[in-house]
Amino acid sequence: MRIAALSDFHIGARGYMDEFRHRESVFLAFLDQLERSHDRIVLVGDIYQTEHALLPGRRVAAAQLARARARMPALCERLRGPQYHYIHGNHDAVAGPELGAPETLEISADGYRVLFIHGHQFDPVFQRARAAAQAATWFTGRLRRAGLRPLAQWFEGRDVAIKHRRFGHVDGPYARAARALLREHTADLVVMGHTHVPHLHRLPEGQVVNTGSCARGRRTHVTIDTAARSVEIHRA
Repeated sequence: MRIAALSDFHIGARGYMDEFRHRESVFLAFLDQLERSHDRIVLVGDIYQTEHALLPGRRVAAAQLARARARMPALCERLRGPQYHYIHGNHDAVAGPELGAPETLEISADGYRVLFIHGHQFDPVFQRARAAAQAATWFTGRLRRAGLRPLAQWFEGRDVAIKHRRFGHVDGPYARAARALLREHTADLVVMGHTHVPHLHRLPEGQVVNTGSCARGRRTHVTIDTAARSVEIHRA
């Protein structure tokens, strides 16, 4: 079985909130290619950005989710297809109760077991200072609302770079969590998103791969071949 994994689209409810930055028709053509060359496609969370509203709360997030999906109806309809599996992340957590998106997914084929999880659960900042992390998301949303998208992107880019340098190495918290998950689920591979930085670590218990991001016009994704037991990162 060939599985494509991709994450972190960050489709926003409004144009100024949107960091997806793809033309819908062009991205649908990209998905056409993935569908032809893969048996399943897993969306590894943060497909929608639902936390840039002025007020917090589930009802507000649900409204943001509905607006984001309405902005790209053809794409959202495609993502509901039988070939697709969707797990939620931290920025689209409301997709759990609203769309039935689970927190984890396991796929086994050819004697090879893969566990999918977004990865924010192992982010030290999210774990220890969730309110501060949510406040930072709210702040970058306000910058976008004020027409200061480049400044918001600068703050987010710094956050990505600093976190990857501190936490993304083979002895970091994501890799440690992956080792525990590999043992707990008797898995061969753990697939995460969240950090926006694609990388592959080979661990004593198995492997952990990060899908990178499809935001800001990128098409980074991972191909898993269960028969060949191979994992490949595609950067586009």
